[in-house]
Amino acid sequence: MRQGKQLPASFKDYEAGKHRRYGLLFSVNGGAFAIAKLFADTKAAAVLGALTLHHLSVGMILFTVLMTVDIFLFGRNLRSTLPPDAFEDNGNTVAIFGRPGQCVLALTGLLICAGWYLVAWG
Repeated sequence: MRQGKQLPASFKDYEAGKHRRYGLLFSVNGGAFAIAKLFADTKAAAVLGALTLHHLSVGMILFTVLMTVDIFLFGRNLRSTLPPDAFEDNGNTVAIFGRPGQCVLALTGLLICAGWYLVAWG
């Protein structure tokens, strides 16, 4: 980016929103993986009632898919609100939530879902 160029407020909104959404995705999955670890102890199964690893895994796969779609739609929507020349680096427009970001998001969601699949069926 050029030194004198100011970031528009919408970019700051994008970064804050992206951070909150990714934070929620990782926090909920991390907490649920901790609960899944409790299932390794047979005494914990009585505390958790009828909830099984299979139920937890299916729920977390659905949550992860929904959060991944939400993050994708958020990024795409906010990207469309930015003017095309808002971010330039040596005359080239820098893509906000371009292909690399979309691939990272898709791979992250896929890896988390694969982890839950292995918890339930692996």
